[in-house]
Order: sequence, then structure tokens, then C-alpha cells
Amino acid sequence: MLVLLFLFGASVASFITSCCYRLGNNCSLIIPQRSYCDNCHSILRWWHLIPIFSFIILRGQCFYCKQKISLYLPIIEFLSGIAFITFISYEPIHDLIILLFLTSLIFLTSTDFFSHVIYSYSLLGLFPISLLSIPQNYFYNLIFACILVVSLLLFATFTKTLGIGDIEFLFVTCLIWGWYQTLLIIQWSSLIMLFIFVFTRKKKLPFIPALSLVTILCLFIQGC
Repeated sequence: MLVLLFLFGASVASFITSCCYRLGNNCSLIIPQRSYCDNCHSILRWWHLIPIFSFIILRGQCFYCKQKISLYLPIIEFLSGIAFITFISYEPIHDLIILLFLTSLIFLTSTDFFSHVIYSYSLLGLFPISLLSIPQNYFYNLIFACILVVSLLLFATFTKTLGIGDIEFLFVTCLIWGWYQTLLIIQWSSLIMLFIFVFTRKKKLPFIPALSLVTILCLFIQGC
């Protein structure tokens, strides 16, 4: 059962990332219906689409044109599979909330990774997780969230290092879990991004993937 649950989580991530890539490149989500190589546009066979394993079998490249496949894909599929195993408890309401939360995070992460775009409506899928979290004083959370947003907007104005989507994500995080956990998420996510910057030297990096990863880790530690 754990293997099937892992494969289900990895498959969900694979499907969402495929849709996010098409959205980011202004491609149709339904034409063509089958997946294809972004470089040579060849229609992929069924065994090219097996999450994680196809990346290993194909040695990280397209079967037809040998174009390299982004390492992001097997990583997000693997992490999604682990998350599904960790949080799914076979209780319908609980698992529905977890499914909505995880798919929203995958969508947010993938759109930011592929096109540096955050669709604000996808943040709505994060709110139901508050039903499974430690009870909060949401009035105080709202006050702290507003203070956080103003502070981050000022920071972004002067440094140009944060996007509006990142700030919206942190606003929702603060509403759900409060200021302390949000500051922890910011701190650890920033350390991850600093580590990535040291190795890649890229001036523009997506921040939501790091925020999502740390949010999942906090949820694991907190329990739900």
C-alpha cells in the first residue's frame, strides 16, 4: 500500500508540473492530449512517463533528441511521494485536506520554478490545513500578517529580492500558523536559497520551492 501511495503522490506531482510548464509557456493544456518532448515535440511513450524511474532509465534525457530533462521533475515527484506516504492517514476528511494542501503547494512551486509566476487563487488551497493544525488566535495572526506584509514590501522595494507572490505566500502562512513559525520558515528558506545561490550563481531564483519545502517540514514536525 505504501508503494502505491508513493506512486500516486509522484504521479500527481508529475501531472501538475506538466500542466504548470504548459501554463508558463502559454501552451494548451489539452492539445496535444499526450505528453511530448519540449525540445523536439515527439510524443512520449508510456514508459517515458513513469515518475522517477523513467528519468533514471532515460539517464535524464529525451529518448528521441537527447535533450536534458530538468532535475526538478524527479525531485518534486520523489518529495511528493514521500509527503503522501507521511501525511495520508486513510481518514476521508483529513486526507482530502492534505491532498488539497499538497497539490496547492506543488502547483505554487512549479509555476514559480518554470515561469516565476504565482497564481494568487492557488493560495486558497492552503487554508483548510488550519483545521488540522494547532489552534491559533487568528485575530492576532492577522495583525502580525499585516505587519509582516508591510515589512516585506519595504524590504522588496529596496532590495528587489522578493516578488509579490512570495509575500502573498508568507501572508497566508502567517494567517495559518502565526508569526513564530512564519519567521522560522523565512529563516530556513533563506538559508536554502543562499546555499543554492553559492553553487549556481544565478541572480534570479524561485523562492516558493524553498518556502514550500520548509513549510512541509514544519508541518511534519508539528504533526497534523
